[in-house]
Amino acid sequence: MRGNLIKKGLIVSFACVMILFVVEAGNGQSKQSPVTIEVPYQQKSYLGRPLAWDGREMMLLRRDGKVSILPVKTDRDYSTVSADFKPYSAAEMRRRLQSEFGNKYDVSLTHDFVVVHPPGSPQVWATPFQQLYARFQAYFSTRGFRLQNPEFPMVAIVLRTRGEFDRMLKAFHNYDPSILGYYSPKSNRIITYDQTEGRSKDKSWLFNAGTILHEATHQTAFNTGLHSRFAPVVRWESEGLAMLFEARGVNNSQNFPRQEDRIHASRLSQLKQLYREGKVHGKMSELVVSDDLFRADAQAAYAISWGMTFYFSEAMPSKYKQFLKNDAARTDFASYSRKQRSADFAKAFGGNFKELEARMKRFYQELKQPAR
Repeated sequence: MRGNLIKKGLIVSFACVMILFVVEAGNGQSKQSPVTIEVPYQQKSYLGRPLAWDGREMMLLRRDGKVSILPVKTDRDYSTVSADFKPYSAAEMRRRLQSEFGNKYDVSLTHDFVVVHPPGSPQVWATPFQQLYARFQAYFSTRGFRLQNPEFPMVAIVLRTRGEFDRMLKAFHNYDPSILGYYSPKSNRIITYDQTEGRSKDKSWLFNAGTILHEATHQTAFNTGLHSRFAPVVRWESEGLAMLFEARGVNNSQNFPRQEDRIHASRLSQLKQLYREGKVHGKMSELVVSDDLFRADAQAAYAISWGMTFYFSEAMPSKYKQFLKNDAARTDFASYSRKQRSADFAKAFGGNFKELEARMKRFYQELKQPAR
């Protein structure tokens, strides 16, 4: 589950506004200059790179990768403090997180992550996040993608208990109490907890938790340019990709190369049940143009989103690749209408939903349920 903690409608509200300090980039995308400004608000001072301003509020990307939405009505409400913008180093992020979480937690560094975790070996707590990142990079590089290096060290927080996890999320979001982990695009952090509490520690704990793999995939996708944190994201695409990486044959294909290993067994079981109940028909076109099904029937939305993603990646890999590339190239803060969503999908896969649904159904009728 990717948390939409950036204010509801924010991307739409900034769709037609002035983007601050815009210069033209070579690929046709707009790009913000690296200026740093200071915005005083409620006895605090916020430093960061301005992303967008609608004349009432400003979106500010801070040095730790967080996004803040601040009331800024005129240019007198902020001041420029530097002609460049530098994210915090990993060492500085570590220092700040250690101060935030105190001596009950360790903070470990990997090449791309800063991980807050219960006292213990970084190999147990932090290394698995880096391993997923490397496998994500390998998966897409072999498919012709050139992913960006993360601008900020990626932060993952592993709390000691479920209780701490619940208290932290309740403080800022009305969340599903059944979830095991959470990625917030506003803070750019993963939050999870030690699911082995009270049991012997399994050093591969992270890779035994599909939901944690799911959130780490979200974070990696949003930090490498596969998705944009500042453009409307098509939910079937984002959630489908994250579920794809829950399967060991995707997140660890070198050791698990068979198609059977790439199948998400529980999602396949759910999808086949939906087919038996006649609840898949028409849902592909619905998910393409709208995210409403995730609110109306979340279990069906997730299962069908995985089904679409797995089908496209297995049966139409070149078209799926182009779809992802085209989607990643959309302009930040631009609105994304139902009509445009449908057109972009049709450009990659064709617009005959009846035919696509029929082909996908035959694919799953022939696909055997994994033994595990």
